[in-house]
Amino acid sequence: TYSDGIGTIEQILFHAQHRTNLAVIALTDHDVIEGALRARDLWAIGNYRFDFIVGEEISTQQGHLLALFIEKRIRPGLSMERSIDLVHEQGGLAIVAHPLNRVFRHSCQREVLDRIARSKDTWLDGIETWNASFCGIYANRVAMSTNRRVYGWPELGNSDAHTLTAIGSGCTWFEGTTAREIRECIEAGLTAPGGRLWHVNDYVHLASHHLQKRRQRVA
Repeated sequence: TYSDGIGTIEQILFHAQHRTNLAVIALTDHDVIEGALRARDLWAIGNYRFDFIVGEEISTQQGHLLALFIEKRIRPGLSMERSIDLVHEQGGLAIVAHPLNRVFRHSCQREVLDRIARSKDTWLDGIETWNASFCGIYANRVAMSTNRRVYGWPELGNSDAHTLTAIGSGCTWFEGTTAREIRECIEAGLTAPGGRLWHVNDYVHLASHHLQKRRQRVA
């Protein structure tokens, strides 16, 4: 609820604990980090079986970028390259989110990825090749085949969950059970994407939520 999702932090932690088999979760609200920091505080005093990563989904000029293992918000509206650099300055990992979707305006396109791949100073730590939301329909296959043919970056899967029931629909497979171990696997290129697409009910629930919020604003 800190950006455009449904479900409080407490509900998210409860759902991940009791309704999924995830070993690690990352909270990556759009352009804010307060929710993730608050979630980590609650996670730290709880008895949860999963590990937790603070993150942010940054709206860059050329598409969305996932920042993992950060502590401070990175402001939106910067270039993809500058945003990546700011993630690395915090010691975080920079993962391009739902790339190569031709109709979604927040999807990073091929010319930008090519530019990053050629750069000697800026690098991506990984690429999302499985996105469980509408962003991944058709584009997942394009991203996966392009990465394996051209770039060779570590691959991740992501539920992109905006509703509780979508949590865990997409995932990243890795050897281990902790945040430290998934980071090591990403850095070593030893991750694999997987999962399913959102169910119809996830779309219906999300659309109803935003319609209700719009009506409240109008009222």
